[in-house]
Amino acid sequence: MKKILFPTDFSETANNAFLYALNLAKSIDAQVYIMHVYELPMITGSLSAGLIQNVYETVEMGSFENFKDNIPQLRKIAEDNQLSEIPMKFILEEGNFLYILRETIEEESVDFVVMGTDGNSGFEKMLFGSHTINVITSLKVPILSVPQGMSFQGFKNIGFTTVFDQKDKDALKYLIEIANRHKAKIHCMHVSKDGKFNLQALKDWENQFENDPVVFEIYHDADPVNAVLDFIKDKKIDLLTVVSRNKGFFDKIFSPGFTKKIANKNITPLFVFHERKA
Repeated sequence: MKKILFPTDFSETANNAFLYALNLAKSIDAQVYIMHVYELPMITGSLSAGLIQNVYETVEMGSFENFKDNIPQLRKIAEDNQLSEIPMKFILEEGNFLYILRETIEEESVDFVVMGTDGNSGFEKMLFGSHTINVITSLKVPILSVPQGMSFQGFKNIGFTTVFDQKDKDALKYLIEIANRHKAKIHCMHVSKDGKFNLQALKDWENQFENDPVVFEIYHDADPVNAVLDFIKDKKIDLLTVVSRNKGFFDKIFSPGFTKKIANKNITPLFVFHERKA
């Protein structure tokens, strides 16, 4: 059974993303690992060891109580949306968020990460801020990021950006599973800057996926960012999927202009897959 890791701070933004985690789990027969991470405060000065220990114990107890109190709320969200059958495991950890995230992914053999993103949260800063490239490339698993205020309304039109590379097909096959469960359509989008593209590759892909809910869209635009934004609007995309390739790729797709429009306007959740090495 596949595993989805859902880091949460129990905010409204995170709870909205929780439904995406549950529905993704249902689509691919996965279980959801719900993880909350807290950090002990840095204490400086001449406090006694006993007093410092008391502070740490208070923080730990408060974090545990907060975690315990929020578990019923998450179970109720699942129940209210007829998703209570999804297996869930709850994890409480102390330490650096990114370090714990990496460790949990490795130790539990996590397949996907689903996160809510909020302009004021650490999640948002990691995914859409100055550390975007380092965080996403270091995790090495697909990440679904859900913007603030975006509640799950189902998947009807899934966008998939592609250069018709053979390695893109791994991600597309996952998306076909999701599309079939939700009776959705996948729009494979290719951007041509100069009006030229590999017509034979397009025909090969059309032939291979002719029995799947996949259609192909060619956009001609010198600016890939504008093309993607037009694509989202034209096809009413409710989940945009990209396959990461290299640092140059992230410099473009996560440019300030693109991420600002995506994040601030709550246009669509973003699903980032990693290109598998040959």
